[in-house]
Amino acid sequence: MINLKRVLLTCAFSAAVIGAANAADMAVEEAPAVAPSTSGFYIGSLSSVSFLDDTSFSALGASISTDYDTGFYSSIRAGYNFGSMGFISPRVELELGYGSASVDAHSVNGAGVASIDSFGDARSFQGYVNGYLDIPLTNDGFFSAVTPFVGGGVGFMNLELRKQGVAGVATLIDDSDTQFAYHLDAGVGINLQGIGLFSDMSLFDNTTLDIGYRFTAADDFDFVARDGSASSTDFRSHAVTFGLRKQF
Repeated sequence: MINLKRVLLTCAFSAAVIGAANAADMAVEEAPAVAPSTSGFYIGSLSSVSFLDDTSFSALGASISTDYDTGFYSSIRAGYNFGSMGFISPRVELELGYGSASVDAHSVNGAGVASIDSFGDARSFQGYVNGYLDIPLTNDGFFSAVTPFVGGGVGFMNLELRKQGVAGVATLIDDSDTQFAYHLDAGVGINLQGIGLFSDMSLFDNTTLDIGYRFTAADDFDFVARDGSASSTDFRSHAVTFGLRKQF
């Protein structure tokens, strides 16, 4: 009988020790990590190498088409990232920018004019309300720092055909007009510190490098040439874009 009591006491003591050990393990076990919020305001810039389609105007009874050299576009932007919503992260922003491209050559009624005899440029002021969807590839590892995005914007464009003309004939047009404009974008955002760049510089905390493609369009700009001829033209451009945005 004494041996049975000892056995029972020993079992009870062992169970108590094991229970206490399990309770201690549960007490020191770390709570599941909660992913930090990705939402917040951001500011940034955007620049691009732009390729403008030809524009046209009428002057001196002739139809003049204009081919452009490679141009540029630069803008500032401010927006808000709403953070993760399932498989996407939406954001909205305001953008205001300026672009320019110099005339390469004019064609008069289909006959080409030498580049050296063609002058002028096309300048634009543009403003947009933009919307984007960021599409994360993964939650960890190297590719968590690379996020594809798609989106676009709607707004306005003031287009100026500035001092365009032909040598020996003089300036034919110098006029501007404002119309509705839109753009479509696609690219990738790269978290600079996420790929190991500037990891020791707080200036680049939450900073993303955007690289992408942009198509911009606006229709029915009305112009009046120096001789009073009225005409209308459309604007189209394709651009390689790159920019920075810092989130707070």
